[in-house]
Amino acid sequence: MPRFFFHYRTDDELIRDADGSELPDIEAAEHNAAALAKAIVEQAASTGGDTRIPRSIEITDASGEELLYLVFWAGPKVTAGGEEQEPIEPTTVH
Repeated sequence: MPRFFFHYRTDDELIRDADGSELPDIEAAEHNAAALAKAIVEQAASTGGDTRIPRSIEITDASGEELLYLVFWAGPKVTAGGEEQEPIEPTTVH
């Protein structure tokens, strides 16, 4: 099973995943990255952090080749009346 690494980047720093995770394929790695992104945004929200700051997770293979780059942040959904709703879920950028 291939090993994928999930490096977390903000504007200020890059936190490298030294261990990685064995997953069946890139689709599973993408789902894992989305779950990590959601957890990061939820953690920021629960500690009073700014959830609107763009962050990213860079997925690489064991050789360090970048396979997927997921950019995420949370922002309010806006209705036609302009009222804030629940935050928008993270999404993947290929």
